[in-house]
Amino acid sequence: MFDVILTTDWTMMSNHHGKEFLGFGATSPNFVLPEIFYKNMFYPDMKVDKLGRPWQAPYGLRKVEASLVFNGFNAAIIHPSYLSKHLPYAKVMLISGHDYFGFGPPSSTFASILHKEPANSINFQRMMRDPSIAEAKKHGLKIIAGGPAAWHFLYRDDFVKEVGIDTIVEGEGELITPRLVDMALKGQPLPRHVVVQPVDSPKVDDIPAIIGPSVNGLVEIGRGCPRGCSFCSVTQRPTRWYTYERIEEELKLNRNAGIKKGFLHSDDVYFYGSPSIYPNEEKVIKLIKLGKKYYDFLDWSHVSISSLLTAPKLLPMAKEIIVDGKQKCWGVEIGVETGSPSLISKVMPGKARPFRVSEWPEMVVQAAGLAMDNNLIPACTFIVGLPEETEDDINRTIDLFDDLWNFKALLVPMFFVPMGRFKSKTWFKETNLTDSQKLLLKKALTHGLRQSKDILNLFFTDKEHPFLYSTIFGSFIELLYAITKIKGLWQKPRKPPRTLTYSGISYERIYSDLLGSTSTN
Repeated sequence: MFDVILTTDWTMMSNHHGKEFLGFGATSPNFVLPEIFYKNMFYPDMKVDKLGRPWQAPYGLRKVEASLVFNGFNAAIIHPSYLSKHLPYAKVMLISGHDYFGFGPPSSTFASILHKEPANSINFQRMMRDPSIAEAKKHGLKIIAGGPAAWHFLYRDDFVKEVGIDTIVEGEGELITPRLVDMALKGQPLPRHVVVQPVDSPKVDDIPAIIGPSVNGLVEIGRGCPRGCSFCSVTQRPTRWYTYERIEEELKLNRNAGIKKGFLHSDDVYFYGSPSIYPNEEKVIKLIKLGKKYYDFLDWSHVSISSLLTAPKLLPMAKEIIVDGKQKCWGVEIGVETGSPSLISKVMPGKARPFRVSEWPEMVVQAAGLAMDNNLIPACTFIVGLPEETEDDINRTIDLFDDLWNFKALLVPMFFVPMGRFKSKTWFKETNLTDSQKLLLKKALTHGLRQSKDILNLFFTDKEHPFLYSTIFGSFIELLYAITKIKGLWQKPRKPPRTLTYSGISYERIYSDLLGSTSTN
């Protein structure tokens, strides 16, 4: 048995049928159909060994597990269904989560609109209220909570006291967690709340390689982003890149464990190995080749509009490596956020660099064309209710939606959540929606249902029984389609959609209208 166990709830301890994007289904409430249906569709149980250790586990949890083991602790990740077998012996339990109470942007949007608690929040609270945890607390178990959603507990002090969480850790945990665990095992008092400041973030050499396979083969290539968006916490951390050798070590571990599909993860894959916002094409191509060496199907976590356009020849080069006889397309998440140049200049001027802020809508259209030309199918996120957002800003985004009406992608609007430098701002709620914002949400829903039918035909081509998966998920989309029609939510574009193909954009290396820079090549 283990002195230290690490865990997360069922929605996170799943590989989502080998499709990372399906995990977003756990951010929605169970509506229309029973909970078991959503569990089977979006977060089926992970395979485990006889001790309850999962075949795959969330990457962040794997990093903390490795840091503990490398520091000499008897620690392991345990599936939430097997906690009761270990809690009588464990002295410390570490919990992690991406969205503990559904406060994150996707969950809070669904919950606000549908007036129901999302599945991830329900499952987390169900796990923490298991009687075996309460019993273990009576015998001295210490609970340390961390992960990307650690800030949630600051809004739920009642829950912290109810389940007996001893310490909350905000920030990167590879260095601080072993110290806290050592204190707990020695019976020393634990701090109630620890914030790892960006200056104290671990250096690359301080971050150990994972020692067990990660969910869907996700492998981190670096941390940090230099664009400086006010609503994002990632930009406050230093930018660091792993060596090819470290990346290959984790790719090989996952492949040897039987994982044939995976992600390269950073806040912008195009930034890999670059000291600035300009991609180093040679390093990025070498990285992609390395990923494809171990994975039959390779995806990216994030890339930005500006990065795609700063090096427009890089995407066709990536396609030549990724798209082959097995893989027909690949996916990525892109934060578009808005169609308004004015809002870009107020809140996130770095998003447009090195282009003019005024070019933003055209940049998005050109990047969409570049993506479609190269079989890249993104999920594009937008923020509804950003501080200082006006009716004109909303209408600019609606116009952009109309331009992108035939874009093979998902346009995902999410309510503003106070994070980053906007941490003190007010949450955006469904009750604050204006008529224009409601129209934007309806357009996103209509666009998503239209495009999902085509995307579905490509999405499951890697599965052993693609027709079965396409039929099940296709039926669910048809159900949503019917509900949308019945409730009068279906929308049409207000103007003719743009023809989406990359034709180039005026490329002046001018950082932003807001800053008034006149730097050029």
